[in-house]
Amino acid sequence: MANIKSADKVELTVGKIRGLQCTGEKKRVYLWDKEVKGFGVIATDTGGKSFILQTKLYGESIRLTIGKVSAWSIKDARAEARRLQVLIDKGIDPRQEVAKAKAEKKAADALAKSKEALVNDAWQTYLAYQKDKMQHSHIERGKRWGERHFKDHENLSQAGGEPKKRGKGLTTQGVLYPLLQMRMADINAKVLKEWQRKEAETRANNARQGFEMFRAFWRWCVSRPEYSAVIDPQAVESKDLRDEVPSRKSKQFDVLQRSHLSAWFAAVRTLNPVISAYLQALLLTGARREEMASLTWQDVDFQWNSIWVKDKVHEEGRKIPLTPYLASLLAALPRRNEWVFSSPAATNGRIAEPRIPHNRALSIAGLPPVTLHGLRRTFASLAEWVEMPRGIVAQIMGHAPSATAERHYINRPLELLAVWHGKYEAWILQEAGINFTPTQAGLHIVKNKYP
Repeated sequence: MANIKSADKVELTVGKIRGLQCTGEKKRVYLWDKEVKGFGVIATDTGGKSFILQTKLYGESIRLTIGKVSAWSIKDARAEARRLQVLIDKGIDPRQEVAKAKAEKKAADALAKSKEALVNDAWQTYLAYQKDKMQHSHIERGKRWGERHFKDHENLSQAGGEPKKRGKGLTTQGVLYPLLQMRMADINAKVLKEWQRKEAETRANNARQGFEMFRAFWRWCVSRPEYSAVIDPQAVESKDLRDEVPSRKSKQFDVLQRSHLSAWFAAVRTLNPVISAYLQALLLTGARREEMASLTWQDVDFQWNSIWVKDKVHEEGRKIPLTPYLASLLAALPRRNEWVFSSPAATNGRIAEPRIPHNRALSIAGLPPVTLHGLRRTFASLAEWVEMPRGIVAQIMGHAPSATAERHYINRPLELLAVWHGKYEAWILQEAGINFTPTQAGLHIVKNKYP
């Protein structure tokens, strides 16, 4: 090989290729084939040897690597060089063909992999996406989840079998869990229909909630290119499937009637003073259960008779009147910690599950079942007895304004709210048969009788 120069063209043989070495200061040397123009072998100073084709495309010199000499025979490499030259003569860049082939293979591999992906993989990505949106305060509340909504998604997708954080026993498997263990490619309307039918037999409300959550999740997947290629976008839109989804239970009876007030107050006032005050506060203010449970002493102003409620509609919360009877209830509570409705037995120091004692009080009073949210409905329902304007009812309850004027122009002062709120409380106490004389609740010391 010593008498062959880099520019010489020779009849390529295995021996000649084996003898081609990169010596001295050269980084690479070449051995060109005399049979096919531009076809040859390149050897580098690292010891690598490859078949190449050096030619021109649109007047520009290009070099294409065919493959390693250890993987290609001279005959096959020469045939490949001819094939590449034909493409170039047609104005086709083989490099683009290779890139296209690689991209197609990559896409095919990704598609095959995504077909094997479990629904749970996408579900966890979906929850992480929503969790990230929750951290950005500039996004409107209605366009990002709240903590409670996020927790509901976790609960309905949990595996179950873990010790309960409150109470005894183990957690129940969420209705979404069976779907999350399936491949995304296997989800279709028939599968979802059977899933709904099975879950609705034992827990209809959870089945409905689970379907609504899964439908929102599936529609999100349709909008994502990494999932849309492998899923059936119509899986959650089938009419037969929707026919299996339980209807929302009517809430028309989840409310206390005027005739119930006397028995309800009599029973509730026999409970633990903290629980009793909490339940009465829900009925007297129409607040959401967590809004009232998370009330701190810093939020209560006895001097100016107001309460600052953490609101799920308005980021800054809302200020509502502190009516006289409710003020007396709060003033009598022990100040164990920062929470108004405190509980020394609870991990976070405040009441956690007032539903149980409330159900006990309903049983004692001989009243039909009413949820804690039903007490909020009761406020809105009974407010009509004192002809409280609907706008004032909505502002006290923290409902999002619906009319343009309500949204942009009307912001009623606390004093006006207090006039109507006071009428409502006085009427409630009258119907409940409670004799109450207003006092300056926040200006006297109450002995802490509770540990």
